[in-house]
Amino acid sequence: MTEITQERWTRLREQRPSHEDIYEAAADDFEAALISVSSDGRLHLLLAIDLAPPSLPPDLPSLQVRILEGEQMWMDVSARSHHEELLTLVANKVLYAIRTEGRDPAVSVERIIDDMRAALRPLVPDLGTTEQIGLFGELWVLSNVLFPTLGTRVCHLWSGPESERHDFVGQGVHVEVKTTTKSEPRHEISRLDQLRAPAGKRLLFISVLLERSLGGDETLADRVDEIREKLGTDGHALDVFESRLAQLGWHEGLRQTGALLRFNFRDVHVFEVAGSFPRLPDDYIPPLGVIGIKYSINVGSLPSLDATDVRCILEFV
Repeated sequence: MTEITQERWTRLREQRPSHEDIYEAAADDFEAALISVSSDGRLHLLLAIDLAPPSLPPDLPSLQVRILEGEQMWMDVSARSHHEELLTLVANKVLYAIRTEGRDPAVSVERIIDDMRAALRPLVPDLGTTEQIGLFGELWVLSNVLFPTLGTRVCHLWSGPESERHDFVGQGVHVEVKTTTKSEPRHEISRLDQLRAPAGKRLLFISVLLERSLGGDETLADRVDEIREKLGTDGHALDVFESRLAQLGWHEGLRQTGALLRFNFRDVHVFEVAGSFPRLPDDYIPPLGVIGIKYSINVGSLPSLDATDVRCILEFV
């Protein structure tokens, strides 16, 4: 028994003693999940957890999530019998996330219910043009520049969604990604300290060039799917990645809209922010009363690092 089906629910109902609950393992050789029909006819998916999450998904008309405490703590996802199909769908998705992808049970429940809520809400373009261009570039760099050296831990270094100074923050190296659809590699710098390497660390600047086109080969959805596949069964990294995406406004419902822009990838160049790299001096102090400065740089004439040099630097992240 590796999948929850209508037949299994029917069999449990038929076998349930009067005025009692009935339980069975949700899957073979997996004691951390049960399915149950309670005495009031309600259907349950029970997931063994070590700690109660700080919050639970809000109740839906069709689904409820509760914590059951005892010798073993359980997360209880339940529905009335007329919502059997919905609970079955959720339960199978949760079991796949836990058993196959190695994800945390509580996080999986919250993420899957949030995805369902997003898919059923009115479809609006949460991500504007500027946001989609920037996010596409960050995901391209994560997958194709950083992942080959850093592996799945790159998700834990992705700090752009946290509005930090740089997009990826490591112990020895920071990485700032800028993406443009212009014909030349001109990028806007929006913070005084954005091109300042933290003390004792190195700073890489990655320039991503895209073409925006109705006939483009890729959208943000393609980038998201590529990274999910690369993360494989590292459930913790997947959870972090999904959380970062949600912070930036991504949800699965965007796939069904015409709001996703299409791009062709043109080029990428990696630079170390040092020496003659164009930027404000590290000791620059703006005049009194100036609280923000934006300026543009053009890196088209600069020599970029080759792939070997980039890998050597990233080893110190």
